[in-house]
Amino acid sequence: MGKLIRRMGPYLLLGLIVLLSCGVGSQAAFWLFGSLGDLLRGVGTTFLASATSLVGIIIIDALVIALVLWGLRDVRVIRYFQTLVIVPLILGFVLGTSLFFGTLGQGLPVMGKPIKAVLPVILVKPEPLTGPVLFGAPLTNTMVAMLLVDLVVLGLGFLAARRAGPLPPPVRGLGILANLLEFLIEALYENLAKVVLGHRARRVFPLLASIFLMVLTANWMGLVPGFESIGKVEPAHGSEGGYAVIHWGPLTLLTAEPAAVPAEAAGHEAEGGGEHGEAKAEGFVLVPYLRALSTDLNFTVGLALVAVFMVQVWGVRALGPGYFWKFFNIKALRHGFMGVIEFLVSLLELISEVAKILSFSFRLFGNIFAGHVLLGIMMFLLPLLVPAIFYGLEIFVGLIQAFIFMMLTMVFIALATAGHGQEPSEGHH
Repeated sequence: MGKLIRRMGPYLLLGLIVLLSCGVGSQAAFWLFGSLGDLLRGVGTTFLASATSLVGIIIIDALVIALVLWGLRDVRVIRYFQTLVIVPLILGFVLGTSLFFGTLGQGLPVMGKPIKAVLPVILVKPEPLTGPVLFGAPLTNTMVAMLLVDLVVLGLGFLAARRAGPLPPPVRGLGILANLLEFLIEALYENLAKVVLGHRARRVFPLLASIFLMVLTANWMGLVPGFESIGKVEPAHGSEGGYAVIHWGPLTLLTAEPAAVPAEAAGHEAEGGGEHGEAKAEGFVLVPYLRALSTDLNFTVGLALVAVFMVQVWGVRALGPGYFWKFFNIKALRHGFMGVIEFLVSLLELISEVAKILSFSFRLFGNIFAGHVLLGIMMFLLPLLVPAIFYGLEIFVGLIQAFIFMMLTMVFIALATAGHGQEPSEGHH
């Protein structure tokens, strides 16, 4: 037993140091933000409720310092000091901050109101930012996002074109981005387009690369802080509840506190005995200036129409007007009963071609829209710890959805350019 204790003792010590370091980091977060909140309220730094809690915190800190100093005699503690102490302190600080700002904590008070993540308003349609601008249509936040996405994709194209040459650009500054873009395009062209499309790859690939880069940029730009969180504050409309606001200099901050019913309206409601319905709270909602482009069904449907239309264009270019016989195979009716079956199958081909538009549109829209709703809810619950996990997941989902959109377009073009009864091109021709 004593031998087992001697062997396990150092590992138990290391584990205890990690746990206590994490606890000290969490305690530091509560102390810092609590003190800051008290200062903003004009109370002074009085976050510690009593002398007992102060003594307890001092004892824990002293224990951690003593364990670290004692453990420094062990080579393993010295070697893994950063992993055992620094990293747990940071993780504990993040955990404490998350609990402080989340629903498990009180929220940082500013002017007496808690500033916390507000539960997002889930809307499918994009929000207008202006009145009618062009053909009676307003400028929406997804239109602004589309302009930014276009500028980024065009900028990447110009950057890659300017730095293209026999020698790779230097691995510093924008050269890193140019190298990464060149590697990505070359990998997609050599390993995918040439294999699936054969000799047509060189002519079709610009369309495929444009779709991939645009969808990828749209998906990833929606994760940039500021999207869907910075905008104009407007009074809540209809049945929306709305939140209270704080005017802090030139800024208007939306708080997590539900809007209160005005005293006058509440008095009238009490006098009328509720005959005229409930009094409405004067709340506010946020209309963001920017919204993730792929969460707008107009964008995904438009991109799907372009992709399916180009599939038909390449089919006609490869097979001529006879390409359309696969949708209306009237000639097969001459072959009796089996001809009727072939004609019905051709109509199914037409239905499947229309279904491609729906499949393209709702796959991209559904995945990205659901991801942003999930991120918003996680930020409302635990704003600084849990969302990091889902951010990593959304980065991966954004990449996969862009790849799937491009890959399906490529496969559909390969199938459309193959003659009846032939396989799509493979290899180099």
